[in-house]
Amino acid sequence: MKQWRDSRLLVALALLAVSLFLIAKLRYPGKATVKLPRANCNGDLWRHVYRPERLRVIEACTAVDGRVVSLSRGSDGDLHIALDPDRKSVLNLMNATHGQGHLVVEVICEHAPTRSDATTACAGFTSRVTIPRVGDRVRVTGAYVTDSENGWNELHPVTRIEILR
Repeated sequence: MKQWRDSRLLVALALLAVSLFLIAKLRYPGKATVKLPRANCNGDLWRHVYRPERLRVIEACTAVDGRVVSLSRGSDGDLHIALDPDRKSVLNLMNATHGQGHLVVEVICEHAPTRSDATTACAGFTSRVTIPRVGDRVRVTGAYVTDSENGWNELHPVTRIEILR
């Protein structure tokens, strides 16, 4: 009798876990809200992306509006921007859980890389993308990708940032 009760409890817990996962997947589908013509994004930027094979392209060119939460300089030369997007549908489950609910935005070659294996990607190139401040409302245009190392969605590389205020 106890074994039967334990089995039912395990099945109920498994069903609860699957249900919660499915609800979270529906809440955070990781879909681009707009598809822009490729001409709106600078495809040449891909030549300067450090290890581009880790990025799976979902949408070649899109734009996302939101508020800048933080800025940090990566060792690969990229400026990492945490964006609180107006439309949460651009987030996937990893953005929601491990990315604190933010969309990762990467301005490539914004500064000199400190990683020796990243210097080749930025050699002879410096980004001309407008850098926002924390708190700014912005529209970011770029490639919408999933970073296979982290599992979250990003705009990377970024072609343009417009300050909306």
